[in-house]
Amino acid sequence: MKSRMIGTLSSIGTLMALLAQLASGAELLLSTTQEEPKVVVEPQPRAGVLLNPGKGWSVSGLPQNHPKEVQELAGMGVMRLDWASVEPREGEFNWSALDRFLEAWGKLGKVCNVGVMCANTHGRDPEGYVTPRWVFDAGAKKIEITLKPDQSTTGTPGRKIAPVFDDPIFLAKLVNFLRAFAQRYDGDPRIAVLDIRSYGNWGEAHMYPFGVPDITPQKFRDHVQLHLDAFKRTQLCLSRNAHLGRYGPLKPVFDWAVLEQRIAPRRDGICGNSNGRETAIGFGIAPGVFELFDNYDGVKRRGWWEGRKDQNGMGFTLEECIENGKPTWVDLGRGGQSGLRMVQENRALIERLSNRIGYHFHLQRAVYPRQAAQEGFDLKLSWTNQGVAPIYLPCSVAVAVFDVNDQRIATARLEESQPQRWMPGQLAVEQSRVKFPKTTPGEYRLAIAITRTNSDAAPYIRLGTELPTVKDWLVLGSIQITP
Repeated sequence: MKSRMIGTLSSIGTLMALLAQLASGAELLLSTTQEEPKVVVEPQPRAGVLLNPGKGWSVSGLPQNHPKEVQELAGMGVMRLDWASVEPREGEFNWSALDRFLEAWGKLGKVCNVGVMCANTHGRDPEGYVTPRWVFDAGAKKIEITLKPDQSTTGTPGRKIAPVFDDPIFLAKLVNFLRAFAQRYDGDPRIAVLDIRSYGNWGEAHMYPFGVPDITPQKFRDHVQLHLDAFKRTQLCLSRNAHLGRYGPLKPVFDWAVLEQRIAPRRDGICGNSNGRETAIGFGIAPGVFELFDNYDGVKRRGWWEGRKDQNGMGFTLEECIENGKPTWVDLGRGGQSGLRMVQENRALIERLSNRIGYHFHLQRAVYPRQAAQEGFDLKLSWTNQGVAPIYLPCSVAVAVFDVNDQRIATARLEESQPQRWMPGQLAVEQSRVKFPKTTPGEYRLAIAITRTNSDAAPYIRLGTELPTVKDWLVLGSIQITP
């Protein structure tokens, strides 16, 4: 950190304070103006991986299924359920698997991405039901195939059943399910992203490999609206995978969902049939979500991990995809042993991308007066966002003064400071008026933190900035509060 003081030597006390800072290794600059001495802090970026809420790596399944090294890097667990497993009989719900999943990740301070599918060619039911059988017994129409996949990513062999997705009986039963789903989980803080997976195989808004045409754009929009009607407080997410990102006639619905309804864009197929570009539409609107085409081993086996093109021109490096799509959440090779190999074989890349995914804030410069009156002083801050995306979490910037016993004496909120506006590649310069009106005059340390809310004094977002700390607040330097 470089810390400078500028100003005139107006008193013996000020001279002694300046000499003390010089003795401690700080840089002294004296101006010829009559301004009060100012402290100029220019910290260095913090080295190493910085993990933060609301961004990072995701893995599939329960945390205990992942090696410790993978579990520690992951910020979000991913779970997809078949509708039939949750509502085996109409009106009777079994939420136990989802509850265990949310509780397990929540205990670790991590969040979850969940979704319920109506069709899934990887489903385990021997008769092929993913949408509950009772829906079809009630008269809903179905699509049935016998799958003989030539690769594991297509599904498992055997009978596979999907609903006719615009069938009125199916839709009526789906509405009832979504209402029950939302009644139990809407607004649950453990769910960071809830997928809209009611249309298409795996809920990816395409009918591969069932071999039937898409539903009409209006019917697809109806599926999205059903979720919007049910979930009012949870961030919804919609897969932009249809037709390998070319969408066809469904494109206006995908765009409406993100641009007008603030639904997060998702792309499954990263490094394989996608270079990540599909999620860039959500930049500044809602968090982008990535999933690899296959686990790390599968992507590497195809040569795509290194960006080697196949006969169809597919194959993109993960770093390239992240720069294109500006995601907030990225698949860590599905986790497990495959994810562990991804980390161990690419450690420098993973560490670099850990800070690049989503937001990564650095306080580049701070300027404040060495002596400050109780009624207020100006604090000028310069911020950079070294990630690829803005932050989508609510948060607040605060400064505080600490005494020699590390006690926080007073706290002030910086209303002019808005982390949501700190965009990648741009310098954000903000000036705030800071007041500590009830603080006893004396010598303190001035510190800064990003907290969850205006009323919360606990640091929430960690900064990628190298500064001393006191109770997880970053110390800018000394300040003398005067009457």
